[in-house]
Amino acid sequence: MGLAQIIGNILIMAVATVLAMLVIGAFARGVLGVRIGTVRILIAGVLALGAEVGFESRAVWPESEYNPALLLVQVGIILLVATAFLVAAELLVPQGTVPRPSHVVRETRSTMARARRYSELVRIATRNKLVPFKLNTAQTSAGVEERTRQALALRAALEDAGGAFVKLGQLLSTRTDMLPPEFTETLRGLQQTVPAAPWDEVSEVLDAELGRPSGEVFSHIDHTPVAAASIGQVHVATLDTGERVAVKVQRPGIVPLVERDVDITRRIATRLAESTSWARRVGVEDLARSLTDNLLDELDYRIEASNLAALASTLARHPADSRLRVPELHAGLSTKRVLVMEFLDGRTLSDPGSLDTLSAEERSMLAGRLLRSILTQIMDDGVFHSDLHPGNILVLPDASLALLDFGSVGRIDSQVRGQITDLLLAFSRGDSVAFADALIAFVELPDDVDEYALRRQIGDFVSRRLGPGATLDASAFAEVMEVLSSNGLTAPPQLTVAFRAIATAEGTLRVLSPDFDLVAEASAYAQERISEAQRPASLARTAADELAGLLPLLRRLPQRVDRISGALASGRLSVNVRMLADHRDRALLREFFNLAAITFLAGVFGVMAAMLLTSTGGPEITDTLSLYQLFGYLLVVTSGVLTLRVLFDVFRRRRGRG
Repeated sequence: MGLAQIIGNILIMAVATVLAMLVIGAFARGVLGVRIGTVRILIAGVLALGAEVGFESRAVWPESEYNPALLLVQVGIILLVATAFLVAAELLVPQGTVPRPSHVVRETRSTMARARRYSELVRIATRNKLVPFKLNTAQTSAGVEERTRQALALRAALEDAGGAFVKLGQLLSTRTDMLPPEFTETLRGLQQTVPAAPWDEVSEVLDAELGRPSGEVFSHIDHTPVAAASIGQVHVATLDTGERVAVKVQRPGIVPLVERDVDITRRIATRLAESTSWARRVGVEDLARSLTDNLLDELDYRIEASNLAALASTLARHPADSRLRVPELHAGLSTKRVLVMEFLDGRTLSDPGSLDTLSAEERSMLAGRLLRSILTQIMDDGVFHSDLHPGNILVLPDASLALLDFGSVGRIDSQVRGQITDLLLAFSRGDSVAFADALIAFVELPDDVDEYALRRQIGDFVSRRLGPGATLDASAFAEVMEVLSSNGLTAPPQLTVAFRAIATAEGTLRVLSPDFDLVAEASAYAQERISEAQRPASLARTAADELAGLLPLLRRLPQRVDRISGALASGRLSVNVRMLADHRDRALLREFFNLAAITFLAGVFGVMAAMLLTSTGGPEITDTLSLYQLFGYLLVVTSGVLTLRVLFDVFRRRRGRG
């Protein structure tokens, strides 16, 4: 073949490759089932053209004349090489893992800031002797001592780290369902001395959020905050009406710092889960995700405003013996970074002198009111304050209680509320069977779970933790979660949040009244609910509600009974059993058969290709290539593409499970 023909052939194949690149994307999506980016298609096209030119240099150029029959082999080589590259690229570097060029500068700055913060955190952890860290789970005096030392080191490190880490530590102290009590007790005392942001910077945020100078909204505002935290600070102001309000303003520039620390926290949790067994057992990744999600929500004061309005609405309907105060929201003055509410003059329970003027009877009464309020919020309202630590409870001058900080509010639906009520009633009677029934109702039991053994574990818990003379503390809720997790069961998040709220409130109740008996008070509350439910008015209301729900069914029942009886009388009554009714089972079988069929075809085409390539018969296309061998090459391409599809599916599934 002459030089001009060679160059012309290369140009033709280059044009064919460019055209092929336009269809390679669609071809790869059909073969691999993923969307391919333009850059990858271009690289695949260049590599495919290079492979095709290599084939030409050995099989086409030595010939005196070009045989158009080779075109199919050349196109097949392009598709095979392009598909092989795309499969390898997707397995090694999945789509979306490499940032776009426009994001490189921003990612580089973020990486550098994160690296500086990493270095700072390592120095802090080393200085506080927090590393190397390995959780000691032994239930011995030595284990308790070691965990206490680790908890103190963690608290000191979080205080030194500042920023979002202090808030994360405070949230972590509420996770009695996942962490040992030595950690939660120590972290409850986590405090941070945060210098107030300069008023000039705060004023800029306030004016920008209000849309006008703050002097036009408030007749007076104190430039010195009454409280300063890592995310925001509170100033006391006076409206034109003379009402005193608390103005919560987000600290200037705090959002990128919190997002940076959140990103670092999640990365550290992932590395711990990958490298340590105790982190996987505790569920560090899920814990970090839950805490950081809560923290990010607190950056938007509109969420807190919505929570405050919801609680104010529900608490107003509570009985007098369980009613708590919440500040009145000024929604028209509240924005994403500013929250304006009624100023309540009092002292939080975290203040050591807040209860000095109250008698033991008054403190016990307040503890009972707080417990009744949280139980009513959970079981009746479905909206409850889930972070009732002492710093969020205010003691007012009239010896009543008020709630603060509404960034963490839980919500549960009516079905879960009913299940929690059943759980509480069984708890109040100490009925292990009913308690097990109510607890198991929250989860879906897999076929491999030994239900009898699970019920025995629950019964053992009830006898030990709810029997005569038993005391209920935060560890009891963690034990319930441990019983479920040890059997491979996961409680719904709504139940976990409710349990955590009660566990957090338990510590606050003991601050109010050290001798407060949570078991006895909760049992008394449950008995009152039982008595209330047995009153004629309550029974009539319940019956009316149930009847209202049954009316649609009752209206359709006669017609359905008539159809069934008619079919029975005529001998046409039949029962249809639909196999594989679950769509997941159908999808699994469909994928299995598709994969098996593709594997079978790839093997058959491969065997046929080997037979044809080794065959010496058939019409000759060139001096070194017969028609049978041409078909063999085409089958090699087809078998190769199908094999790549099978390998791609296998490795992608394995990576997904990992």
